[in-house]
Amino acid sequence: MTKAHAFTKRSFEQLTIEDKRYRVKDCGHRDSVNGLILEVMPSGSKFFRFRRKQLGRDVSVTLGEFPNLTIENARKLAKQTAVELSEGINPNEAKREQKRVAELERELSMTVQELFDVFVIEFRLKIKANERRPKSLRDIQSLWKAHLQPRVADLQVGDITPQDANNLLKIILINKSVSIRNKCLSLMKSMFNEQESNPFAKIKKLADVKRERVLTKLEVQSLLEALNHEDEIYQDVIKLLLFTGQRKSCVFSMEWREVDHERGVWIIPTKKMKAKRPHAVPLTIEVMDILKRRSAQAEQGEKYVFPASRSLTGHITDKSGKGSFWRRITERAGLHSDEKEQNVTIHDLRRTIASWSVMRGGNIQMTSKLLGHSDISITASTYAHLDVEQVRAELGITTAQLLGMDVQETRVDKLVKEIEQLSEEERRELLGLI
Repeated sequence: MTKAHAFTKRSFEQLTIEDKRYRVKDCGHRDSVNGLILEVMPSGSKFFRFRRKQLGRDVSVTLGEFPNLTIENARKLAKQTAVELSEGINPNEAKREQKRVAELERELSMTVQELFDVFVIEFRLKIKANERRPKSLRDIQSLWKAHLQPRVADLQVGDITPQDANNLLKIILINKSVSIRNKCLSLMKSMFNEQESNPFAKIKKLADVKRERVLTKLEVQSLLEALNHEDEIYQDVIKLLLFTGQRKSCVFSMEWREVDHERGVWIIPTKKMKAKRPHAVPLTIEVMDILKRRSAQAEQGEKYVFPASRSLTGHITDKSGKGSFWRRITERAGLHSDEKEQNVTIHDLRRTIASWSVMRGGNIQMTSKLLGHSDISITASTYAHLDVEQVRAELGITTAQLLGMDVQETRVDKLVKEIEQLSEEERRELLGLI
């Protein structure tokens, strides 16, 4: 609803407050300005606005609130706005640009620590939406604290140039590994992604030499023998790491509700998987035996397969440092070394079962499924070179056929195939006879 009368202080005092907002046009006064209106809100607030058509469109410009803005000054602003519109200038667009510039200035004056804090808040929201994993956030916070915070926390976001970004990563590379440098780059690039300018945007990751440490048969035997001197919980967790090929974060936090005892399958939920989808792990007889025993011994209502009352997480953890159960086991087994490439890590157990699977004739696709990789190319880039013996055998058979030689399957080959076709129960019976 629109009313019209002369704008005076007294007339404004006589305006009624209604359930819906209404407008009052400025008219009937010698200083009235065509297009100037007062909008009266149900709350009692009164706003001066100027309305005019520009390029065939209605444009409404808010001038201010009465009585902070007087009638006289409102008329002056209305005339000034009329001139701007006639010159093709839209004051609303100018205000939006000013607001954008102000926001940009605030962003540029933000410290990198404040930017990281905002990044963490947004990351937590993604965790709640099951888009990211809690472990990923813990890794990011650890990376920030150890390698980035001391160097960049107090810097202004807007002061960091592409050259500064390059220098930062060079310093990290000098003191740390290529892997740490690449992780720092990924974090900083993500943090600055929403900024007007990202100084890390054009920097590329460096090629990193993949770790290829795989335990030999003798080393596996030494490891298993070393377990005999440990508490049962540590024996069991190491065996599950070795026999399932899963990441230590998943094995350590394994929950009873994730285990399907009837089908012999472990369903790792999405929130624990890097691939961001649930992962089904087939469990062998040896693993199921361990889980059945642990289940029988578990306290009523126990959540975790490997609980730890002193741990903040509720399950066992291991940093692989001095005094850790992994350090004790590897030192006892003769597998600990001060040389990084020779030292055996927990993750090497995952690589060992995958490598052995490929080397004994397993295909890359099955290995990829076991490891829970999101893309088979990830598996292929790491394990394809181990497939050489299988390729050699196939090539030998083909070559023999080309030369007209008879290629007969050996008795051992036949026996192996026959055993592979037996059920688990039949295999157990067979082992009992040997």
